[in-house]
Amino acid sequence: MRVLDEYFAQAGAVSAENAWEHVYRCLLWINPGAGLAHIYDSNHMQRQGVFHSRAVRFTELLCAHWSIEPAELPGRIDHLFRGCVADLTRRTLESGMEAGEETGSELISAIEAILLDDGIAASTALTLARKIEALSRNFFTIGNKRKNAPGEGFEDLLGILLQRVCQIPAAQISLREPVSKLPGFRRAAPVQADGRRQREPHPDIAVTEGGVTHVITTAKWSMRQDRETQFQSEYSAFQMNKVQPAELTYVLITNEFDIARLKNVARAMPGGEGGYIFHTIYHICLPLLRQTHGARFADIEPWVGTGKLRSLSDFLTSMRLRYGGS
Repeated sequence: MRVLDEYFAQAGAVSAENAWEHVYRCLLWINPGAGLAHIYDSNHMQRQGVFHSRAVRFTELLCAHWSIEPAELPGRIDHLFRGCVADLTRRTLESGMEAGEETGSELISAIEAILLDDGIAASTALTLARKIEALSRNFFTIGNKRKNAPGEGFEDLLGILLQRVCQIPAAQISLREPVSKLPGFRRAAPVQADGRRQREPHPDIAVTEGGVTHVITTAKWSMRQDRETQFQSEYSAFQMNKVQPAELTYVLITNEFDIARLKNVARAMPGGEGGYIFHTIYHICLPLLRQTHGARFADIEPWVGTGKLRSLSDFLTSMRLRYGGS
């Protein structure tokens, strides 16, 4: 949150129309293998991957919108993760501790031995071994935690946008709270036949007002196949725990670029295919999704026509009109 607050303090005017740009500046990153903006699973983005050409197209479109060269893109995005890494590095240096020094020393010696055996000169083997050990440590500690940035970081960022853009009071926005703490829900999950309480769902974002929970938002940067099962169980749990007579609006906000996955979620209905429903699916930037896919976008065009598939800008505009300040 500190990194995000520092970003928005220097971001200038943030509106419903340009919010998608700030989301990409904070959360989008470069896929190291493909050298392109990361919008698909890594194995699909390589040159032999089925989505490589679309990743190229998206990267070109984003650079053109920002009037920058592709080489400049890495420095314009990934602000949240880079900020967290810088903060962690600073705190480590301030504490005077270097985690894993003993293990690191052993690894450096092992790498140096391999390099020497392979004919690398002794004068450079130690220097190379230290560089390789540092890169390895970064990958297995910091780099392996990247998934946390588009996870909780995405939810936190949307919470900030609801306050800054929509003027919704912070007291009416709940992030990752159990439903028992939200108005309109049971104070405790129902008891199962074996005497244990059912698992209590924790909505990513909930918007409340006047003792009623109006909107439950699921924020997923991308959608793996197992997430559809998660959507179904969460939907059932929300319905089972709800006691307010007012209906709930279920919303999904995502940056998923796989048309097939978006189609599966869009056509899901309770009691039928999928067993759940999102009343509206908001993509971070629907125009870029359309331009990236070209003719393939026709597969999900019907849901755009009905208003079920929209852009993040539409979500923020709707939230401000319904629950925000003037």
